[in-house]
Amino acid sequence: MALKRVLIAYSRRPPIIEYLKRGFGSIGVEAEGLYADDNTLFDRYVIHHVNKTGHNLRILPKSKNLFTAHPLAHLNYRCAGLLKKAREFRPDLVLIVRGIKFTDEVYTALREQGTLFGWWIEKEERMNEAFREAGLFDHYFFMNSSCVDEGRKRGFGNISLLHHSVDPQVFRPVDLPKVYDWAFVGAWSEKRQGFIEEALKVSPNGAIWGPKWTKKNPLNLRIIRAHKGKYIEGEDLVRLYAETRVVLNVTNWGAGEGDKRSGMNMRVLEVPACGAFLLTDGSRDLKSMVTPGVDVVIYEGLDEFASKLSYYLKEDGEREAVASHGQKHVAGNYTYGNVARIIEAQFEAVNRDRDNRQDHGRERLE
Repeated sequence: MALKRVLIAYSRRPPIIEYLKRGFGSIGVEAEGLYADDNTLFDRYVIHHVNKTGHNLRILPKSKNLFTAHPLAHLNYRCAGLLKKAREFRPDLVLIVRGIKFTDEVYTALREQGTLFGWWIEKEERMNEAFREAGLFDHYFFMNSSCVDEGRKRGFGNISLLHHSVDPQVFRPVDLPKVYDWAFVGAWSEKRQGFIEEALKVSPNGAIWGPKWTKKNPLNLRIIRAHKGKYIEGEDLVRLYAETRVVLNVTNWGAGEGDKRSGMNMRVLEVPACGAFLLTDGSRDLKSMVTPGVDVVIYEGLDEFASKLSYYLKEDGEREAVASHGQKHVAGNYTYGNVARIIEAQFEAVNRDRDNRQDHGRERLE
């Protein structure tokens, strides 16, 4: 069975639906998207407010919500929207990027209509949530090797590894003069606060993009000056990378640090794809895709982070060599067209096995 149409369900940000649509288009597969974070005004301004007030006043237990059966409650609204979209588009494959959840009943209904795949791109600490639903899918991808390892120990045979990738139409080299010594993109956390404080000691000429930084630092003038906004994407993000000498990555999840953590966030590939230099923390999956010291540079702990940031800000030649090699490596190996081919191959394998089981069933009946 050839894959001709794919329906992808995920949120609007980051724009993974758009990346995947172009990736599938590059191999001749038509793809449509369902934005699962689209919501109703009734849920946003009535249901959410009533439940939050009830929780704050302790009238309603934190584990309980009102209006759970209402058709305009967000879960019910997005579930109905996905089923409606599937009936209209009639896809060969529905790919649910998790992300935002749907009900088991929706998964069952979609699988009865065709082939259903999942892709877990959440932190590995939440893997039990994925295992609870993985058996409802024909195949379930994980971006973390630790999830695949644990899932196979638990007897799941329908799982495999699928990392993030890059959209070469978005993330590509742009020739611009350097403006910042360093830049960081991501939400505030206590862990990240420590690294940004160290970066500011090395150079105050930095740029921070992400929510909660000024809220958590109302009197920290250095962070307030460096903070440029709450969210950045697309061409603005590519421009930021082009204008920055060293892009910083501080992962905010994982079962430990370094090789104890698996998976990687999107910056690990998107920054090199732009021909920019990335200073990042490590993971065992990272080392399977890029070479530390060649495509990116990794650090362990605050002291090494600060020393390597200082070193590569001074060593223009070494920094540019790593950025150049990383760009060629990522652009040549990790695009969403490649991701689409992996998903297509798995789709063909699942349906081939299904056809074989049906043939064997008919033979037994005869």
